[in-house]
Amino acid sequence: MDLVHDFTSFAIWSCPPSNPRRNLSGNRASNLHRAVQELNAHAGRVVRTSLLYTTSPQYVTDQPQFLNAVLELSTSLSAVDLLLVLLGTLRYGPRVLDVDILFYGTHIVHAITAVGPLIIPHALLHERDFVLRPLLDLAADFVHPILQKTIRTLHAALPVPTNPPIPVLSLGPHDLLWPLHTKTYVMGIVNATPDSFSGDGVGVDVTAALAAATAMVDQGADMLDIGGESTKPHAPVVSIDDEIARVRTVGSEVDEVSFIPILDDVVPVLRAIRRAFPLLPLSIDTTKARVAAAAIEAGANMVNDVSGATADSNMLATVAAAQVPTYNDVVADVIAELTSSLDAAMAAGIPTWHVVADPGIGFAKGLAENVTLLRHVSKLKAAWAPCPLLVRRRYYGSACSLQTWGYCTLCGKPNPADRGNATAGTCAAAVAGGADVVRVHDVAVCVDVCKVSDAIWRTGV
Repeated sequence: MDLVHDFTSFAIWSCPPSNPRRNLSGNRASNLHRAVQELNAHAGRVVRTSLLYTTSPQYVTDQPQFLNAVLELSTSLSAVDLLLVLLGTLRYGPRVLDVDILFYGTHIVHAITAVGPLIIPHALLHERDFVLRPLLDLAADFVHPILQKTIRTLHAALPVPTNPPIPVLSLGPHDLLWPLHTKTYVMGIVNATPDSFSGDGVGVDVTAALAAATAMVDQGADMLDIGGESTKPHAPVVSIDDEIARVRTVGSEVDEVSFIPILDDVVPVLRAIRRAFPLLPLSIDTTKARVAAAAIEAGANMVNDVSGATADSNMLATVAAAQVPTYNDVVADVIAELTSSLDAAMAAGIPTWHVVADPGIGFAKGLAENVTLLRHVSKLKAAWAPCPLLVRRRYYGSACSLQTWGYCTLCGKPNPADRGNATAGTCAAAVAGGADVVRVHDVAVCVDVCKVSDAIWRTGV
């Protein structure tokens, strides 16, 4: 969507104090998320956000790296009133958060205000890679009303930077950021359920859960996805209390981790794994907001909702309040349905940098549809840009499972344990199409596949 008269785009970038231990306002990504909430409350409606980008400071280089983003805001405020609101609500202490208005639709503004001069378009944006790069995510073809050049053209005219902006996925607390487009991340699956789709559920056996998690980490998993309810066809529906009870048993023998707030009566499923791997990103696989909230309190960094936040009306609000990423699946018209889910997430206050798009390959689809989706991963990624794209393993099993779920055979191996090679082939295809994360059971083989595939298809490897 172009930036038109009733839309304003402005850049937000955040830098920590020179001594990070004194950053009393929280981590950088949390500051930016809070800015989105404040803008929705006081300035209008945040329509879209770019990804987050880490950038080296310009002009004064003896500073820590910045975290930058560009937002598009729909507002009824005048440019001057908008500036006053920004200064009144978003300046948290000394250089923790800074805000600039880049454009006010196509208007040209030169005004003297009570807080100083206001110049729109921003006078220096055309020379700032840390502004133009995230602006490309939202308005690559928007024409600068003074320079009469598109954002794409202005960005292309910049000198090649020594340290270009790097897009990152924010993974919640502790300022944990994943650089995107440089490698494919492998998410291992730990099923705390006896009726797993792939037949590898550990149920409520804490020893088995820890062993499975440890093996995946040793094999190179970047993240673990933990679930207490099977999503295979015709699996019985698990109640909220039963799902929490399953994961509670898995972790009930483990003490709290001091820096992770854990409620005594919710989702200790994550405690055993969290204690063993304090800094490892963990995802909770659930469609229930109450389970998600409990898991986040127990240390989960991400929510994996197979329903695209449609099964529980409280899910989006829960994720937005917790400031953790979520990723979504779809079951029908993939691009249209997931686009709707992404729009709903944005409307709930979840910025793009906290969303991973999952086209749901293998979920409620036939073999032909799954193969077609995998063949067109690059088109899916382009449709949902700039969101990172995740491809899940379930398709690999479905495509290989003969009559197990009614699909035609590709490799004739009904036993999930025998599908490692099929998984490897599909991972390679996903990386070639631009997937940023693959969600798999076969961690060891897929880590190797992703390393080789990244070397072939990723730039800068």
